[in-house]
Amino acid sequence: MCYIRSRFRTAYVNDPNFMFIILSLKHKVNSKRNPKTLLMDGEVEIVKYNAYDLKFISEADINYNPALGTGQIQIKDIHYVDYESRTTWEFCQLLDRKYLRSSRRTIDDWYREAVKNKWIKK
Repeated sequence: MCYIRSRFRTAYVNDPNFMFIILSLKHKVNSKRNPKTLLMDGEVEIVKYNAYDLKFISEADINYNPALGTGQIQIKDIHYVDYESRTTWEFCQLLDRKYLRSSRRTIDDWYREAVKNKWIKK
């Protein structure tokens, strides 16, 4: 599962009470051939679901992938995550650490992005 990191950080800077809810669905597909049309008819059954607040997913379960633009965060296994209690500020720091450690980005790159996205108040 992937999301663009700077969009999350910008949303949290604009509103620290913002919530990103991640819905995780496990499903099963049942199919059978329709005798009239000879096509396959499928039914999707939800067998398990979970909802998570992104801000509280453990640091160990979040990876950073610099492949797209300002990067993506990825959750290792959305069906099995641990929670960590943290503030919005602590979550923004986590995103910044992952950004700087998991890529060849420098603090200057981060600063340029911070100015562009208005994360820094002058």
